[in-house]
Amino acid sequence: MDDIKFNMYRQAGDIVNLTLEKAKELCQLKYKASYICTFCDAIISESLKKGFKKVEKGIALPLCLSVNNIVGHRTYTTEDDYQLKDGDIVKLELACHIDNNVATIGDTIKIGDDKWEESDLMTAAKKALEIGIKFMNPDTDIYKFENILKKVASCFDLNIIERPNNNLDDEKLLYDWIFRDTDKFNEPSWHIKSEHELMLEDDELDSEEIYINEMITPRQAYHISVAFCKGDSKCKLSEENSLLFQKTINRCNLKSKYARELITKVEQNYDTEIFKINSIDMGETRTKMGIKECLEKKVLRNLPIIEAKTDEIVYLKCTVIIQNNSIYKLTGPKYNFQKHDKLSEELNKVITKSSKFDKREDV
Repeated sequence: MDDIKFNMYRQAGDIVNLTLEKAKELCQLKYKASYICTFCDAIISESLKKGFKKVEKGIALPLCLSVNNIVGHRTYTTEDDYQLKDGDIVKLELACHIDNNVATIGDTIKIGDDKWEESDLMTAAKKALEIGIKFMNPDTDIYKFENILKKVASCFDLNIIERPNNNLDDEKLLYDWIFRDTDKFNEPSWHIKSEHELMLEDDELDSEEIYINEMITPRQAYHISVAFCKGDSKCKLSEENSLLFQKTINRCNLKSKYARELITKVEQNYDTEIFKINSIDMGETRTKMGIKECLEKKVLRNLPIIEAKTDEIVYLKCTVIIQNNSIYKLTGPKYNFQKHDKLSEELNKVITKSSKFDKREDV
């Protein structure tokens, strides 16, 4: 990774870090969810006007503000005026890119609770992320990280949020707890499949190929996620319509003029970024008519809202760059990498293991 690419990642990381802090501040002040989403998306867009010129830049994932039993992918418009209140547990997630170099971040707060950061849920999730960062060594199998998550959750008597079932074919939807950033950002969240799977047609999917081991490689950016809960860990796809969509690699002839108009506008404004459908300026009725065929022909995919049975959920996410012999943390909170009484001896050894971190302020 050359210095220019590194600095693109770093600037994107600075933007989402600062935007997340503003989102948390507005949440604690109990602003309406629609205002927080709109305001923070505007912060990202304005911040991206600075710095690198003559390259593609944009929001890779609009601010998602998922409250209580909503696990993810909930965002708001001015028509959805939910007022945050004391006791709400809010999962926040967003991402932006500079020349397709994506930095993403996720955090969880509890409105009006000063002791939330010290709760078992937050402590366990932060320790899991710390272990995840120490886990990020070249030639390590990415898919072994899920076993680490299970061990951390067990130490705190918690559960990992389960993957929801697909309502259409009742197959488990894939979730990558660690995934490599590429020039075709696909948010591999609760419903989007790994990039190597996206390159296959539906009838060609093979479980062995989907779950093929992927080794961590140096000079790459990786996104690490943790999702824990107390109690029942089962999730389902919400019946509530999601506003988030993403263009797929599929191409076909669309019959409806509204579908053709919609996909043309999407292609003019978005590459692989996830976008709010209300950002497409073609009128609500025409947009709805166009979406129907675009989804049927799979030229667009919808990011469904995910619901759990419990409100006590925590979701954290960070982005790191793996150097040849060090790690650079782009996004996420500060970590102490200290032992914890509830962690097993094995996990405490991992978390306190010596690692070299790239702490440069400038490149």
